Amino acid sequence: MNIVALSTCTPTNAYLLRSVAERHPISHVFRVAWSEPAAAPASRFAKFRKAPVRSVVELAHRKYLERAHNRREREAMDYLAHLDETVGDIPTTPIDIRQINSRPFAAELRRLNPDVLLVTAAPILKPEIFEIPRLATLNVHRGIAPAYRGERTLFWALANNDVDNVGVTLHRIDRGIDTGAVLKYGYPALAPSDTEATITAKSMRLAAEMIADALDDAEQSGLKGAAQPSVGRCYLAREQRIWQEARYQFLRLLGRRRIKPREQRIVTLAPNREASQPSAEQRAKRHASRVSHATASV
Repeated sequence: MNIVALSTCTPTNAYLLRSVAERHPISHVFRVAWSEPAAAPASRFAKFRKAPVRSVVELAHRKYLERAHNRREREAMDYLAHLDETVGDIPTTPIDIRQINSRPFAAELRRLNPDVLLVTAAPILKPEIFEIPRLATLNVHRGIAPAYRGERTLFWALANNDVDNVGVTLHRIDRGIDTGAVLKYGYPALAPSDTEATITAKSMRLAAEMIADALDDAEQSGLKGAAQPSVGRCYLAREQRIWQEARYQFLRLLGRRRIKPREQRIVTLAPNREASQPSAEQRAKRHASRVSHATASV
């Protein structure tokens, strides 16, 4: 099976891809890269002149979130006891975030002719991209959808004292944000001493197992999944404030955000009628079309 991955390749995401590749080789990884537009410095200066206090507050907020993210990544990798923070010897190509839904990237993806595109911590994809793989484009979401869709969803479940919805979701990508048909839910084992970082590490370890299991019988199952029962809520990173994380840590010190122990479990969802997926004949026709595009571009 030809598996291609699209990821930011942060340490925990690189760990996930390496772990999956131990059971199912990944032929290529596209590493999402952020680059600053040429006009960005001038735009920031103009914004600062117009609202200096707000600009400084926003900058401090961004820097805090970046440092907090990097700290969680380090703590998670320490928990996993992995020193290698790369995808190893898997062929890797950087792709600018603004080019992910472009025609050149679509052409390159068709050339690779993937059966499955595995996505982890990547921007929103358009149908022109996520419909290219023969079987499916799968996303690893660090949260339990649909209750917690979007960004920082492990944190929000913990902050809301909703430990039952602390986990990871493996789902197909569709036009929404973490709204696609769900293949598996993973609920990592929890202990009172756990932090967001250790839960992230446990979730990535569990997600690797979930992905590998799903790929084991991909041809038979078609990686269809089950439609999500409701819209739920989508959390965005820009909505989070520093005081919210400080409040959560303070409530933990007071014992009002205790994490109850539980055992690890994986829930596999059977396909349902609501999960409208293309038929085998439709997938075969689409695959033949992709092959012809790839041949023409060589």
